[in-house]
Amino acid sequence: MSNTAFTLTKANDVAEDFEDLVDTDFRAQNGKVYVIESVSVSPFDEQEKRQFTDNFINCRDKVEAISFYNGGEFDVVVFFYEEHDEAAWYSQDIRAFVAERGINYNFNKAEH
Repeated sequence: MSNTAFTLTKANDVAEDFEDLVDTDFRAQNGKVYVIESVSVSPFDEQEKRQFTDNFINCRDKVEAISFYNGGEFDVVVFFYEEHDEAAWYSQDIRAFVAERGINYNFNKAEH
């Protein structure tokens, strides 16, 4: 199944729906515990998403991290780091994140 881009409004809605995850932790299949730092709107295009994630990891500011982007297709990215190694940062798009954790969420619900 391929993901489709969100509008900016929809991406903001999705990010807001998951903002309660910030400052929580989870245990991954590898046994490590990760702390969620941010749920952020990002560019949809993979190359631009990589640039956004690199920017975010360097500055920790989602507004500054996306400031280069002028496009109209968006995604939502979850940023997290290892509980005992705050230098080990990771990111994952929201659809993969919820699928791996069995979270039930309807990404197709109407924008509000």
